[in-house]
Amino acid sequence: MAQQDNQIVGIVGGAVAGSEAVYQFTERGVRCIVFEQNDLPYGKIEDGLPKWHVKQRKKEMELIDTRIGHELVDFLPNTQMGKDFTMEELLAMGCSAVLMANGAWKDRSFPIKDIEQYEGDGFYYQNPFVYWYNHNEQSSYTGEQIGVEDNVLVVGGGLASIDVVKIIQVELVSRVLKERGIEMGTIDLEHKGIPAALEEFNLTWDDLELEGAYLLYRRNVRNMPFTAIPVDATPEKEQKIRDTRVKILKKAQDKYLFRFKGQTQPIGIIEEEGKLVGLRMIENDVVNNKAVPKEGTEHDVYGSMVISSIGSIPEPIEGIPMEWSTYDIKDEETGEVNGLDNVFGVGNAITGKGNIRVSRVHAREVAVYVADKRLPENGVNVEAVRKKVRSLQDRAGYDGDYPAWVNAKARG
Repeated sequence: MAQQDNQIVGIVGGAVAGSEAVYQFTERGVRCIVFEQNDLPYGKIEDGLPKWHVKQRKKEMELIDTRIGHELVDFLPNTQMGKDFTMEELLAMGCSAVLMANGAWKDRSFPIKDIEQYEGDGFYYQNPFVYWYNHNEQSSYTGEQIGVEDNVLVVGGGLASIDVVKIIQVELVSRVLKERGIEMGTIDLEHKGIPAALEEFNLTWDDLELEGAYLLYRRNVRNMPFTAIPVDATPEKEQKIRDTRVKILKKAQDKYLFRFKGQTQPIGIIEEEGKLVGLRMIENDVVNNKAVPKEGTEHDVYGSMVISSIGSIPEPIEGIPMEWSTYDIKDEETGEVNGLDNVFGVGNAITGKGNIRVSRVHAREVAVYVADKRLPENGVNVEAVRKKVRSLQDRAGYDGDYPAWVNAKARG
């Protein structure tokens, strides 16, 4: 399709949703600016998808590079919305439209406020924990080191929570094997599964003398959000999906040997000598798929550390209206943000789901809608916008050569 010389769209975030939006616009000849908070635009593909997904990570990163490297894309790295520029400044640049594809990087607050004093010292949120796992062995890593101990309590119940307990299990087993003179990395352990890996050395789980991670979920297995139930699902279809959820958890437990308890939720913390040593829990009934605490079932669960894996939300940004924990939008189909002219949200900042496919589909639908129906009829001054972008690129040290930039910034 011929280039539309009078249209330019600003896209905040270049990962799955952002790069899909880029693709839809550039296929229609519309120039894009990608405002990326990091030096590389891989988002949770790099930082939130555990590194054992080697092939998937490589495939997704290559797809993102192909799309962001398009000749109709002006890439702007190390430029974070709300920190390096404001929503007001972005709107003043004069883009045809703005798409917010900046993801959901903020962990939902743990429901027990007293635990926050132990953050980084016995208590961790999922996002920084997985980031640590993915990057801590890289020479460029400068963040904190997390010492994974035995008997970690993980509160949560989605696929991301399964990833967290898997990280704990393979870290523990890799370390214990190393103490026995056996070298096996966490990626190999994840691929093989713990029982199969141990069998190679005539070992069993009991031989390791580990308790392992303990996953705690407020509802039961059939309510765990591994797979979505369509709103129009028949009773038979819903039953099948709930049965599948049971199978998913069993397969994960069989392969990685973590413990699980459903229908329980935290109501307090346990402290000893100024340290976090566990959680005060209560058991739940599940009524109409909702957790209802059962009075008189309070009990203590001790653990070496606690990890919260109860979901992620977008970072609040001044100038962007919020409704509860996500952007205030007119409807999910268009992603249009209330109170802002031609600003749209895409991906998991709107859907609340970290699923790659869901984010990509949502970004595609919104971008097509904007490209076909919401770009200003008379266009905008593209060169004036690009002039402003070039000054920001100079400030970021980016010369416009995307492939060279990617090669220079490759992790290692």
